Amino acid sequence: MEIAERSRQDFAEEHVEEVRQGRRFEFGDNWYRFLQNLKEEQIVSAETSLREMLEISDLTGKKFLDAGSGSGLFSLAARRLGAQVHSFDYDPQSVACTKELRRRYSQNDPWWRIEHQSVLNTDYLSSLGRFDVVYSWGVLHHTGAMWKALDNVHRSVASGGLLFIAIYNDTGTQSARWRRIKQLYNALPRPLRWPYTAVVAAPLEFKAVLSALVSGHPSRYIRRWTDNGSLTAIKDD
Repeated sequence: MEIAERSRQDFAEEHVEEVRQGRRFEFGDNWYRFLQNLKEEQIVSAETSLREMLEISDLTGKKFLDAGSGSGLFSLAARRLGAQVHSFDYDPQSVACTKELRRRYSQNDPWWRIEHQSVLNTDYLSSLGRFDVVYSWGVLHHTGAMWKALDNVHRSVASGGLLFIAIYNDTGTQSARWRRIKQLYNALPRPLRWPYTAVVAAPLEFKAVLSALVSGHPSRYIRRWTDNGSLTAIKDD
């Protein structure tokens, strides 16, 4: 794995530079906050989601690739369902979050491998072989080269295997608006990001409050905050 080791360092340096230039959102920061409030029922819900979407009762004897593991929640769910799991992410903090979940729930597990890599690294993906399930939820459209990323993960699916992905639908002006909002967020100094988030979120939150009041269920709005534990920054996954 000499090529993979060299590339891992390259991607780490690229990520740092992209964040510095305001071109990359640090998703791992959100996932770190998410893990601070992770509950058992959320893990069970992730397991149920995989079973229902894949139409299986478990993943015993299956190989599961989590391309862009984020918090590591679905890697953990797949492992608890019996899969041999390989997780990777481009964001180093996301990699750390996935490793933290392995430490908490499956320490020293030889059947759950975690690496810092990019889904755009064709050589790396090829070196991993094929998987019964390739999972990449809300990831590929963030790479800047979605079709190449999609081609890479598609090639990782074994014969008779499943590709389980979610990507954005282009909604025209709405997509363009959110792209500009996120680009400005990334370009702002850190002390200004929370005020900016509050300004952007205020109209959306007002609509949510109004909807809850009109429906006669204001507690639903309150649960959106208490169940999540904390506000996540402008993010879509």
